[in-house]
Amino acid sequence: MLRKSYLIALTFWCICNMQAQEKIWEVNLKESLYKVGWIEQSNDGLILAAGAKGFMALNNNTGKVVWQNEDLKSVDRNSFLNIPQLPMFYIEYSSLLGKSRGLLMNSSNGDILFDTQEEEYRIKNFLVIPEQAMILFEMIKDKTRYLMKFSLETWEKEWIAPVGENKLGLLKKVLGNPSFIDHEPQFDRQGNMIIGIGDDIYVLNPKDGSLVWNYEAKNKIKALVYSPINNNLYLGVKKSNRLVIFDPATGEDITPGKLKLRGYMIDLVKDDDSDNLILLESEGFNLIDPKTNNLLWKKSFKIDPLTEVIPKGNDFYAIGAGEKLGLMAKVDAEGKKVWDAKIRGYAYYNSLTEKGVMYISTERANIIDYTTGKDIWKKDVKFRSIPAVTYDWQEDKVIIFEDGKGYKFDLRTGDIDLFAENVELENVTKKTPLEAEYIENTGYFLFSDQHVSLLSNKGKLVYTDYYKEPSSNNTLFALGNLAGNALGVDLDIEGSIENINMLTDLSNGVYRQTLDQNGARDETSTTFGLYVGSGQGNMQTVLETTRTRYFNSKQTNDHQFIVAKNRNESAPTDHAIYMVNKATGKIEKEIGLLDKTPNYLVDDIDNRVFINENNELLSCYGF
Repeated sequence: MLRKSYLIALTFWCICNMQAQEKIWEVNLKESLYKVGWIEQSNDGLILAAGAKGFMALNNNTGKVVWQNEDLKSVDRNSFLNIPQLPMFYIEYSSLLGKSRGLLMNSSNGDILFDTQEEEYRIKNFLVIPEQAMILFEMIKDKTRYLMKFSLETWEKEWIAPVGENKLGLLKKVLGNPSFIDHEPQFDRQGNMIIGIGDDIYVLNPKDGSLVWNYEAKNKIKALVYSPINNNLYLGVKKSNRLVIFDPATGEDITPGKLKLRGYMIDLVKDDDSDNLILLESEGFNLIDPKTNNLLWKKSFKIDPLTEVIPKGNDFYAIGAGEKLGLMAKVDAEGKKVWDAKIRGYAYYNSLTEKGVMYISTERANIIDYTTGKDIWKKDVKFRSIPAVTYDWQEDKVIIFEDGKGYKFDLRTGDIDLFAENVELENVTKKTPLEAEYIENTGYFLFSDQHVSLLSNKGKLVYTDYYKEPSSNNTLFALGNLAGNALGVDLDIEGSIENINMLTDLSNGVYRQTLDQNGARDETSTTFGLYVGSGQGNMQTVLETTRTRYFNSKQTNDHQFIVAKNRNESAPTDHAIYMVNKATGKIEKEIGLLDKTPNYLVDDIDNRVFINENNELLSCYGF
């Protein structure tokens, strides 16, 4: 009775103070599931609910049960993998005998597509390869690694192949990276699949999974690159100054003599201006003639440590990014130095502009003149942390915000203009992983999980706000994707690695990208479709959908959803979900929460929020 009265009071408060957002449906799942441990949304929109008495899918529009499996009790949330762009997911659960089993399921009807049964396989990761009409699953059984090919044409397992003993490193375990594949699949002219794992090369026949050939290096493989230009496979091994070249069809070593390097090979890329291959080494670089595989320069150009080479015409710009001091050098077509320039700090972004090479380091930003090697900007732009980045397509400028200052940067000309300064954001420090988003005809939305601010395109702060997080150990929010950790270097700089990714994408002409579960900050199911085939007019549609969902602080095009401590001290609940208008900063809707760490989902397409509270009450609100 007391609980019923509390819910009535909560409902009344919601109606009076939440601008009357609509509760579309509410389902108590205690009888069918007993306790709802977690909810997720499948790529086709269904709400998946895992409980102590089973596992079910509900229609997101009505709340009615679409399918239920009473055998799937206490499904492990940590095992859940939503396969991007497909109505498919993977889960693990414990059977009555206490043994764990893994299932690949069709979310639309609950059909089991693959069952590990008693064989004790565990799916750890996957890679969707549409051009090969397949999903490649990484699996573990006992201490052995396995690959499984799952067909996107038949929706059936085709084969399972062993690929050596599992030796997942401590770093991967700490970072939560379940993948054992270090070098993703490449396919040669015969269609064979080439994979690098640890110090091994595996070449498999994709039709049946049979091993074509295998090679074990003396140390960890640092680079494994297949070149379609000459149908050769290039191998670089840690602590080895020898480049090895294979015939991918047979595994025969076809290296012309002994190709000695400065350090070891770290990458191989094509030079579009000359059709040569650029060989990147740990301490320098050289050019390879793909017809003969001979090095074109007698000695590799030395720069230690080498992190990047950017070709431009007949010249090359080599960058060595040390943690405290870096170096940039212009190198001509003969491998001779034209000039070099020192860069203070770690240069985490480099890009070609009309005037020169722009760089952003942990201490400064400037443009180095192509001809002289000198700084173009008389005064450095300095960043204390990785700046928030977005693209203003109306002005055709990259917007950069950091430490109270806003800049408009022209990627083509290299011109940079300060358009905002002394901007004070609420409770934002250099450690805040701040990100940015362009709002058409409005300005620049600056945000993190708990921060929202808007800067006009003229540099005026329209609003700034901070929402106190509900709990210091709130499991709703993923750990911040901080740049120092992501780059693998000891940097005294904070910020989101997504901003570095954004800068890189913008430099390559990519103004928007869809992030997915394989490493993205947001979980995006799909905003397009998945098609398989060779691309020669025989593409087959697997799934077409346009629903996107988000994790952490949820986003939609116009609003930000934030879980925070309730700002209304007289409210019957201590926590709430706020729907904040990005353009105005105003709270347009809010939902009082019974839990301070609820499990909730946002459906952007249908403008709905799904909440699992007290492990039994599942509610759907429309906005």
